[in-house]
This record gives sequence, structure tokens and C-alpha cells, in this order.
Amino acid sequence: MTNKPVEEYRSGAVKAAVFERETEGPKGAFTSQSVALQTSYTDKNGEWHNNTLTIVKKNIAKAIEVLQKAGDYCA
Repeated sequence: MTNKPVEEYRSGAVKAAVFERETEGPKGAFTSQSVALQTSYTDKNGEWHNNTLTIVKKNIAKAIEVLQKAGDYCA
């Protein structure tokens, strides 16, 4: 991954950052993409904390599907 995301999206305390990196595969060079999903919160002392999960491109749709199902369950 590059040090800086190529794109960022934010909704409240949730941020998604898109990263790209050039890699070499059996069929030649290609661009690999991933998304770092970060949630931010403050603890009881007012200190900020971040939790980050990185999801590779092929799993983004699956992550959206299970998050939607979990959200529906919690509604």
C-alpha cells in the first residue's frame, strides 16, 4: 500500500480510505486495491482511539452484505 490513500470517504466517526499498490503476479504487473475502514471514538477520559480493519477489493461486497445483515438484526 502507498502511504497515502487515493480516496477517502467519511460519515460521522467512520472513515473509509482506498489504497492502491502496484504488484507483480503470474500474468504480469497489476494494481491491487484495498479499503481501510476506521472507526474513531473517545474513551471515558476523553482520549481519542481508532480501530482499523483492512479489506481487500474482492471482499468489499461481502463485507457490505454482512454489515447490512448485522445492521438489520440490530434495528
